Amino acid sequence: MKRSRILLLSLVAFLASCTKTDSDTFSHESVQQAAQRYYTYFINGDAKQFVEGMADVESFPEDYSLQMQNVVVHAAEELARKGGVVRVEALSDSLYAADSTAYVFLDLVYPDSVHEQVGLPMIFQKSKWRMK
Repeated sequence: MKRSRILLLSLVAFLASCTKTDSDTFSHESVQQAAQRYYTYFINGDAKQFVEGMADVESFPEDYSLQMQNVVVHAAEELARKGGVVRVEALSDSLYAADSTAYVFLDLVYPDSVHEQVGLPMIFQKSKWRMK
């Protein structure tokens, strides 16, 4: 009986650790992962996901949100026409606890092995990192 209870508790703990939550933490790792994820949405042309990662997105009127998605789609298409980006990697960040913001430096790698560094300002809102 005791052994089956331990096995059951272990299984529950394992499943809980595998469950993805819809929240981030105020940490270097979390903000870098979020910035990398959002920029990957952009280069893949996933405009809806990209716009949903913007700060204060809940207050956007629907037509504004759709306009933003169209801008992202066109920019991603233009980037793809020029060869696209093969990899996005977070290099470093600066966290600012006073105003719950961060600045993430990303390395973009193009098909010809050229690297470009870009900065992405972020803000921690409602337990989630968002792009400013």
